[in-house]
Amino acid sequence: MDPIVNIFGHFHPLLVHLPIGILLFAILLHGLSYKKRFSNFEIILPFTYLIGAIAALLSCLSGLALSTNGEYDEQILFYHQWLGITVAIVSIVGAYFTKKQKTTISKWVSIALLVLLFITGHYGGTLTHGEGFLTKDATAQIKVATKPVITNTQEAFLYADIIQPILEEKCYGCHSKIKQKGKLRLDTKEWILKGGEDGIIIHNGTALNSPMYKRIILDPVDEKHMPPKGKPQITDQERILLEWWINSGDHFDKKVKELVQPANIAPVLIVLEKNTIKPIVNEEVPLNEIKPANQNSINQLTKIGVTILKVANNSNYLTANFITVIKSNDTIANLIKTVSANMVWLKMPRMNFSNAVVAAIASCDSLTKLNIEHANITDDQLNQLQNLKRVHYLNLVGTRITLKGLLPLKNLNQLSELYLGETLISNKDSLLIQKTFPKAKIIFGNYRTQNLPSDTVVLKAPIKK
Repeated sequence: MDPIVNIFGHFHPLLVHLPIGILLFAILLHGLSYKKRFSNFEIILPFTYLIGAIAALLSCLSGLALSTNGEYDEQILFYHQWLGITVAIVSIVGAYFTKKQKTTISKWVSIALLVLLFITGHYGGTLTHGEGFLTKDATAQIKVATKPVITNTQEAFLYADIIQPILEEKCYGCHSKIKQKGKLRLDTKEWILKGGEDGIIIHNGTALNSPMYKRIILDPVDEKHMPPKGKPQITDQERILLEWWINSGDHFDKKVKELVQPANIAPVLIVLEKNTIKPIVNEEVPLNEIKPANQNSINQLTKIGVTILKVANNSNYLTANFITVIKSNDTIANLIKTVSANMVWLKMPRMNFSNAVVAAIASCDSLTKLNIEHANITDDQLNQLQNLKRVHYLNLVGTRITLKGLLPLKNLNQLSELYLGETLISNKDSLLIQKTFPKAKIIFGNYRTQNLPSDTVVLKAPIKK
């Protein structure tokens, strides 16, 4: 029965809107019926209230089924449930008294029902979207206006003053007292250290081995990426701060000045002191405007399995994921060239590169992120990418690249992240590489997301008797 109950519970967001619409319509008709020209509305009032009551009852049942997953704050859930049940009961009362034509009681029933709908909806919105959902736009403006400026980041507490505000803005909607998806809360130190249903989310000193950070750096199209699609995303600056916080030992009580500060942290701290959103670190998306890409080319790339998305609704810059396309050919090369001016993020794992496709990538002047992990690319082909001056993220994990192929990319002076795990380049060459790319963080370790217990289903053969 549990799977059936869960499936029925998932219909609650759909069913919950039926009683709201029907009962608001009934209340409107009831109010209009007091005017002589609309007095005939009295005839359909009992039926309208009754239909609203039935819809409210279905909404209550589906809500009770949804509540069994244990992801919501019990107190707010309690209020929401009983207010919803009260709405159903009052709707039936409304159907009974409106059948007796105009009465003082029916009038007050309608008023009470209107108030109940708003209060119940408020608690429902709080459970689904987080505390203060109905007023978040107004409060956001107030927060922006009243948010204290960190005049001296060195004296600021890393967690309380810098990290916690990021979590509050980007994570509390799903992981706080109100709602705990995956049984995970991020609103207090104790809950963060406890983790969720899949275990610990932070490993002291190793962000790249921490499930929380791994989910953040996943490709946005990946279903495990956090925050989920449609929610406010972690910015590049915020990601750098979160990584630093975890690598520093996820300290909750130390000031910035007490911690070792990598080179990429200094510009981010300057941004915090200036209280501005203007990026000082490398830009992920160029600031200049550009014309829309050729739609026919986008359609053709999509047809062969490439996932192409706009980086933002109001932007013509694109991100392309070739994860299901392994073999390259002249057709793919030509299609990439037609949209090269718009391309800023390219993910081409395990690609068997042809010279034509490499040349097409080299023509993407706006490219800032390039992921070609485990791809079949030669040193000579990699050398063709040395003019991609905007690239600040380069993932070469699992390729057969050597120093001969890497060092000619020294002109990539915006490079800030370089992943070299499982290549033919040894850790002993790290000093030379760091000297060649002084602004970059060189990573030889395993940064890939590990499978969580909940991601795997183990099938066992039946025991023979």
